Amino acid sequence: MFPDLYQAAFQGPATFRHLVQAHRLARNQNDRIASEAGHWLIPRLSYQFSTAHVGIEKEYYCQYVAGGCLLAKDRTVYSILNSPPPELVDAEVALKVLVKEASYGLRGQNVVQQLEEATDHAYSGLTRVMVAADLAGSGAAEADVSEAVVAAQNEVAVIKSRIDVLLQRQARVDYFRGVLLGVIPTFVLVILFGLAASAWWQDALVPSALVAAIAMSALGATISVIQRMSSGALVIDHTTSKLQRILLGAFRPAIGAIFGALAYFTLLAGILAGGSTAGETPASVAVFAVAGFAAGFSERFATDMLEKAGKLVDPAKP
Repeated sequence: MFPDLYQAAFQGPATFRHLVQAHRLARNQNDRIASEAGHWLIPRLSYQFSTAHVGIEKEYYCQYVAGGCLLAKDRTVYSILNSPPPELVDAEVALKVLVKEASYGLRGQNVVQQLEEATDHAYSGLTRVMVAADLAGSGAAEADVSEAVVAAQNEVAVIKSRIDVLLQRQARVDYFRGVLLGVIPTFVLVILFGLAASAWWQDALVPSALVAAIAMSALGATISVIQRMSSGALVIDHTTSKLQRILLGAFRPAIGAIFGALAYFTLLAGILAGGSTAGETPASVAVFAVAGFAAGFSERFATDMLEKAGKLVDPAKP
């Protein structure tokens, strides 16, 4: 009788499914033997489960349906619900997905507090879902059940927004770390490019203006990330790995430098099309530097410059 439960109780490993089954047996009022077996199994299964998960912090088991949820001390969250209404089953699955995203995106010693907050939110939502499922299984009035289901769905939506905030915050931090890591090699490349321009392309280019435009554009890209982070406008895909987020951030200053070079050549094309020449005066360098910063700070500015340069080079172009 119940061989898998006894085996898990004596030898382990005990899963959350075993715990839910044991609690269901303990509540069986029609079978005294099954109820006694459930009461005997619960502490032993809990011990086996706690051994594997550093302990049990919180747990809830439904009385009228097969379901429950548990928060372990290793910050893993478990839940089971296979009873109607389907809206609650969907809500339980949604919370499970959120927990997986949180455990994936909030890994590391420096984000322990954020992971604790996310798992606490998820467990709270699962508890609300289980209470609503229990109410539905108890034969309560349909209006009461509908109200409980709506309340559970609303709480799940609130919890999702809270966990998304935590994940976005960490994703932004990883991205910004990458930006800072990418600044130094970008400026090294800018210096090397400036030296090459001075040695080989001095007749065709203005090296000081080119370096100013590229360097200021990389700086503008970095400032743009900081400004968007402070305003909350920077949105990062938190489902990607930490390494991917850092690498994407590391490329941001380099992309800004490319826009700076683009701004320099766009301005140069406009100046030459107007019949003038670009000099190395401080005012001229300053103009290229400002244009480079604007191009790095805003990609839209660089696009607009390209369109205007095209019209200068080809006036017939609409």
